[in-house]
Amino acid sequence: MNESPASPSAGLADTEAVRRYIAAVDGLLHHGGFERTGNAADARRFRVDHVTDRLGRLGRPDFRHTIHVAGSKGKGSVSAIAEAILRAAGKHTLLLTSPDMHQARERIQIDGQPIGYDDFARLAAVLLADPTLAGWSYFEAMTLLGWLAGAEAGCDWQVVEVGLGGRLDTTNAMQQKEVAVITPIDLEHTEILGDTIAKIAAEKAGIITGPCAVVTSPMRASALDVIRARAAEMGADYHHVPDECALRVTKQDLDGQTLDLKTPLRTYRNLHLALIGAHQRENAAAAIRAAELAFEATGEELPERAVRDGLASVRWPGRFEVIRRQPLVIVDALHTPLAAKRFKETVRDLRPPHPHVYVAGVLAGKDAEAIAAELVTEGDEVIVAPPSSPRAADAASLRRTFMEAGAVVQQCSSVAEALQMALDQVGTRGTVFVVGSIYTVAEARELLLGIAGDRAFGLR
Repeated sequence: MNESPASPSAGLADTEAVRRYIAAVDGLLHHGGFERTGNAADARRFRVDHVTDRLGRLGRPDFRHTIHVAGSKGKGSVSAIAEAILRAAGKHTLLLTSPDMHQARERIQIDGQPIGYDDFARLAAVLLADPTLAGWSYFEAMTLLGWLAGAEAGCDWQVVEVGLGGRLDTTNAMQQKEVAVITPIDLEHTEILGDTIAKIAAEKAGIITGPCAVVTSPMRASALDVIRARAAEMGADYHHVPDECALRVTKQDLDGQTLDLKTPLRTYRNLHLALIGAHQRENAAAAIRAAELAFEATGEELPERAVRDGLASVRWPGRFEVIRRQPLVIVDALHTPLAAKRFKETVRDLRPPHPHVYVAGVLAGKDAEAIAAELVTEGDEVIVAPPSSPRAADAASLRRTFMEAGAVVQQCSSVAEALQMALDQVGTRGTVFVVGSIYTVAEARELLLGIAGDRAFGLR
């Protein structure tokens, strides 16, 4: 049985399945790797040959029609939108994303629903019992588990989000893909991917492994030049969304936005998208174009109704998401300077009620100085707190960073404490913004929405 990602506790009646799930996740977490440690040395050991070999011995459980998505900002949203469109078109879909918001099983979605507790535990038990997988990372094991789940379910299409980079990411072991999408590129993980936009773009463009359609979102010319060259080298068909599409927003508020989009295939009018912000409009355009090209590659034409229904139905928690109305609470798992800039632009466009108070918590290794510089202006009120992760950045250091950016800053020992302080400060009429790490956002969602995530099981 599958349950909604918005209510991870929905299947708790089957306590034995949940018990097995908890044991399975605990075992997988012990595999470690960069996602768990944040140690750049772990990431520098990335490779894909062993994953490719294992997939071959397993009969290629990764093989199905594929949209592969890389980028620094928006790749999760593009993946979610593209999958929703494919599913609305009647396709049997697998969606692989990372990291998860509340539970590990959210990373593996079959036809829009997280894999069930029992299926997750059963497949994980097979992997955990295999001694040849002992040296695999958590992300590698989870990705393989996802492909096995998709094969078992008979999925004929998949949308796969890159974990980190692209060229050496586990997901790049896939045998084939119809479309490779690259979303905006920012300076991130510079100790791993390189210290310039061009170097990072080269790593992301590594997902172009042969002839396919390549779709790019608006981004810096230095990144586009690298991607365009890689596409030409690999015999791929290049499509830059701003060159091929015309986008117009007709309405935007806290309930979403209404769009008109003209693509080379057709003009879509009055599309409703629940996701908020100019960047989500761009993500939607990239996802629609990717879906059109994926269908074209298989000799089909994407139905207009699938685009309309897919956009209307898609939800992607933690991305400029309104989780309470009075007072207004908006959460956003922003973790790059570009994401912070886009968040601030959306705030200016929507003008949520004052006073504004930020709750901020990030992971170590993120460019906190650049994020703070984009996010706050002189006099903004910020409460910093460490998310419940061993990779959490030092709160005292983060406090100094936001003070140097001009904010008035307080410090708390936990996200729960900071959230309560912020709610007290804004009263019933203001706005609380919870921003930073996905761990920070997840804690706020669990507290305010009553969600039982893996933390409630003693995991993480």
